[in-house]
Amino acid sequence: MANNSTIPLDAILNPHTPLAFLTPDVADQFQIICYVNVATFAAFTWDWLMAIPEEYNIIRKAGFSWPNIIYFLSRFGTFGFCLLAMIYRIAPIDDCNALKYVGGMFLEIGVAATSLLFFIRVRAVYNHSRTITALFGSLWLAVAGTHTLLLLEVTRDHIPYTRRCIESPAPNYTTTVPFIVTAVNDTLVFLAISYRMVCSAMVSNTWSARAKSFFTGDGLLYLSKALLQNGQVYYFVTIGVTITATALIFSLGIPGVLKPVLGLVYMALSSAMACCVYRAFLLGVLKDPQLNTATILSFYHAADIRDDNTSVHDTLSDHPSKLAMNVGVQTNPGSEGE
Repeated sequence: MANNSTIPLDAILNPHTPLAFLTPDVADQFQIICYVNVATFAAFTWDWLMAIPEEYNIIRKAGFSWPNIIYFLSRFGTFGFCLLAMIYRIAPIDDCNALKYVGGMFLEIGVAATSLLFFIRVRAVYNHSRTITALFGSLWLAVAGTHTLLLLEVTRDHIPYTRRCIESPAPNYTTTVPFIVTAVNDTLVFLAISYRMVCSAMVSNTWSARAKSFFTGDGLLYLSKALLQNGQVYYFVTIGVTITATALIFSLGIPGVLKPVLGLVYMALSSAMACCVYRAFLLGVLKDPQLNTATILSFYHAADIRDDNTSVHDTLSDHPSKLAMNVGVQTNPGSEGE
């Protein structure tokens, strides 16, 4: 970043061209981040606009349940953060730090809500197990808490002689810790749900059969297969971006200003993918005539039946009514359970 001492007092520079007050290298990096932020905001906005008809159908049929409210908090929080990140880069701002704190508030809302969607899912899959609730509840708090590092450690100031804002490079741990904690949480959620679904597959009890079920969904009922495959799509897309973003931060050949360039991309992508998985799950359930929609919606509302002394295999084979509550599947619309 340029400072006041690098600009001669008698220099004749265009005050309406803020990049003129930066060194050429920093100006190029600043412009790249501007392009990335604008493109990310545009992509996230387009994704949301395209999803409005589906969201309308969900609200019309399922109402404003707590999971649906959390869904929209993820949307609004991430949208607000992307919007302010773009404004911060392209518009004149009087107080850069004030905008940073407002953006941080939207970031916390978006990240916490996105992670909470999957906490609700894994908790429901394991029938509100206390162990699962404690483990993934702690991870959810860690995800929300570590993102405050981005707010506390990143410093922002004006480009000299202008009202445009720029931020100083943050320590590597500040930007990598939130990525790593979120990746650990996503990985454990993915493995926990996948394990539960694969164990419930109606296939022979061999590693090869279970592995085939994991990759193809063979032997799984409709909703179990949807849970497994939607989770795979979310996980492998977001974990790829996480690995790339972390590699850029630790890369010695990447300038300091450009290291967190994929941070906003990751936030927007993870929210968009989590919301897409949530919509695909509910809409597939709501549109399938072979499924009891009232029972399936209870999957995301609550699972009141607990049977901690029954194994997964027994639950699937001997207690179909409890399976309908635990996993949300009931193939016979006329059978409401015992």
